[in-house]
Amino acid sequence: MKLSDLNPHIRYARVHRTFIDTPKRDSICYDCRLFFVENALGSITVNGTRHNVSNYSSFYLPPLTRYSLNLKPMDDFKIVVMDFDLVNDFSHIERSLGTATPDSFDPSISPRYELPYELSGPLARIIPEIRGQLFECTDLFLSRAPMFLEYSSALLKLCLIELIRKSRTHTARSGLCENVTAFIRENYENSALTNTDIAARFNYNPYHLSYLMKEHTGKSLHKYLIYYRIRIAKNYLLTTDYSIDEIAWRSGFCTSAYFIKIFKQETGMTPKKYRDTRFHNEL
Repeated sequence: MKLSDLNPHIRYARVHRTFIDTPKRDSICYDCRLFFVENALGSITVNGTRHNVSNYSSFYLPPLTRYSLNLKPMDDFKIVVMDFDLVNDFSHIERSLGTATPDSFDPSISPRYELPYELSGPLARIIPEIRGQLFECTDLFLSRAPMFLEYSSALLKLCLIELIRKSRTHTARSGLCENVTAFIRENYENSALTNTDIAARFNYNPYHLSYLMKEHTGKSLHKYLIYYRIRIAKNYLLTTDYSIDEIAWRSGFCTSAYFIKIFKQETGMTPKKYRDTRFHNEL
């Protein structure tokens, strides 16, 4: 099945405003399932992989996915829940197939059809852009107005395509940031290395690359470079008898004074105190 053949058939669509917390209960979905979470924190574990849940988190689960949802609702909590097929071939099955526990799951109930590659596995993104369309889609489905199935199907298709697009962008950015961190690991000893140098290596604007690194690692480009150099310095302090001057040089800091200043800012203690703490802990 190609993505261009996508023609969702919705069996269930609701906006829930309460959540019964059952974090230890695993479920397996029979058809596709989509969650969109607003004003809640928590996690969802999908096929053994845990994902954090925050505002505007969206999760697409293909058929036969095992998951457990653990949420802590806040004020004005909402969660959109949808069950659907990606094709219209099983529209004669009108009611939701729901979920089952691993012990009671019967795979023969699940409709069988080829999934497009882009939707063959789970997708998880924070994506506020689809909020309005999902709420409108749910309202249309519940209205039972003329052609409600066709309208709601078209809106869900738009949401799924946007989710795929965002996931592709995230994957591409993740690959870029992994290459940047590898470059830093290979070149951290160069004390003259700057954001501009790193960005030029990847043909990016330094401000934009720093923004992408912050999004991917939680640290700006410069902060990540400092973070990695401090990691190297800590290892030298704990495993060698190198002088502070030599460790500063080997870790990519231009002077020992600058090294001591940054090390104290990042760890709350001087390099010497950090090294002494190691010896005290061994006694």
